[in-house]
Amino acid sequence: MNTRIIKVLLVDDDEDDYFLTREYFQDLVNWKFEIVWCSTFKDAEQHISSNKYDLYLFDYLLGEKTGIDLIELACQFECEEPIILLTGKGDTKIAVEALRLGAADYLIKSELDAEKLERSIRYALERTSVLKALKHSERRYRRVFEESKDFLFICDLEGNVIDFNASASVLTGYQEETLKLMNIREMIEDPQFDMLWKNISNQTIHDYEVRLLTRDGDKKYCLFSASVETDDDHPYIQGRFHDMTARRQSERERLFSEKMAVTDRLVRMLAHEVRNPLTNVNLSAEQLEMELVDEDQKFYTQIIKRNCGRINDLISQLLQPSSSADIELVNSSVHAVLDHAISSALDRVQLKRIQIENLYAEEHLALPLDPVSLEMAFLNLITNAIEAMEEDKGILRITTKSQGDAIQVIFTDNGSGINEEHMEKIFEPYFTNKNNGMGIGLATTMSIIHAHHGRIDVQSKMGAGTTFTLTFPTVS
Repeated sequence: MNTRIIKVLLVDDDEDDYFLTREYFQDLVNWKFEIVWCSTFKDAEQHISSNKYDLYLFDYLLGEKTGIDLIELACQFECEEPIILLTGKGDTKIAVEALRLGAADYLIKSELDAEKLERSIRYALERTSVLKALKHSERRYRRVFEESKDFLFICDLEGNVIDFNASASVLTGYQEETLKLMNIREMIEDPQFDMLWKNISNQTIHDYEVRLLTRDGDKKYCLFSASVETDDDHPYIQGRFHDMTARRQSERERLFSEKMAVTDRLVRMLAHEVRNPLTNVNLSAEQLEMELVDEDQKFYTQIIKRNCGRINDLISQLLQPSSSADIELVNSSVHAVLDHAISSALDRVQLKRIQIENLYAEEHLALPLDPVSLEMAFLNLITNAIEAMEEDKGILRITTKSQGDAIQVIFTDNGSGINEEHMEKIFEPYFTNKNNGMGIGLATTMSIIHAHHGRIDVQSKMGAGTTFTLTFPTVS
């Protein structure tokens, strides 16, 4: 026996039909009903808007309006409870239209009895319960899908995008209309990926590391997961891109800081150990020079003194990467610092006949910075770009833009590029592949960027060029 009281709204403009239908309800002894009768469409509208009933029975003929109109009205009020349409005769078109609009069932008045009414009510309530559970589940998982920070997608077996969440546009930079026309495989830079995709039907891809190409040409390091699913015998692929770029950057910066700390201690110790005997050598050379009369012999003491000075300068240069932490940040123009750095490199630019394209943001960009040290960092990147490019063919593009609570300065050249083997080492102190380099330029640059609470990222392709992206927070 069903002990729950089921509230029923019965809409019928014929009072005799109402009494007859109510008697059928009373014959259902295993159920408990509370029936409210409405004889007009207008009264029914007020009751339906309250959404307080468990079951609705609508007569098809309601004066100028019909039960179909009432079903449409119930849909407008987002009524999720079952609706049963009562018709005077078996009209298939009316029944089909009622079911299409959302009615759970329909009954023919002339054939109605308690048994048919009970069967229809049971079916309607059970069907509605299942549909409610499905809708609830769909809303819950749709919310997870939409609010996920990962790029979630559904595509066909060829990789053509079918559906995706809002994070897809955030991660890739593409508008929704553009993403709908794209192919997942086109977004990934990995020579092995096509082979992996061809075997996706036989395996589930889990956390495969890929580089995702964005609209701006940037590369995001992501973990890619995907599997083949089937819906009504139609296979499709659902997958996920989890952005690991920031995490990789943080890990790289942490390792850099640890290496810098170890290197700093080592260099300071060596500098102290070298400078002590170097001072004695220099003082001895000066004393010897004072005692010597022969000018030819003084020539050798002068060589000793000059080389002592060079060694001392070399030690000062070795200590330079760790000296940028003690800087004072003052709110200043980023563009002004960039212009000074470009001016300092103008001789080299003209010598190699390099083109520099300034793509500055239209708005004034300012942040807390130390002009002297930041100019040195910019100049290091400009100099490296010039050295990597060919005469008469080199183009260095310097871009600035505002990105929310951050300012980005981007240096893009069309030089020789950096190979994969060196990419992980370029910021290490004293690492260099130049014949006359010391390997402290990029280490100094990263140290300066860190002192400005910023971060530096590099992307490169052999033979195509390199892009350094500097990101500075505008608020600390």
